[in-house]
Amino acid sequence: MTQSVATIAESELLDGEMKSAFLPDGTRIALFHINGGFYATQDTCTHENASLNDEGTVEGDRVTCTWHYCEFSIVTGEALNSPCSEPLKTFPVKLVDGYLHVEY
Repeated sequence: MTQSVATIAESELLDGEMKSAFLPDGTRIALFHINGGFYATQDTCTHENASLNDEGTVEGDRVTCTWHYCEFSIVTGEALNSPCSEPLKTFPVKLVDGYLHVEY
């Protein structure tokens, strides 16, 4: 059964930005505001376990882990270049009463 959790206020995440939040089980996720849409992925790079929020950069609809320059699609989680091959887990995001709710 899918559950949802309120994370941060919409106003806290400007277009082109990334912030982190936690699911109730302690899993850290990365939240993105890209071209007016809101997205969430796992926060950990699938290559070497770096935090995307702490070590990553956002450009357009991609997030890059600066440890080894792995790029991922923020929208789909797809790994876009080597050495990364495993996609990021993504989570649906809904805007409810001004807050980003993430389904998990």
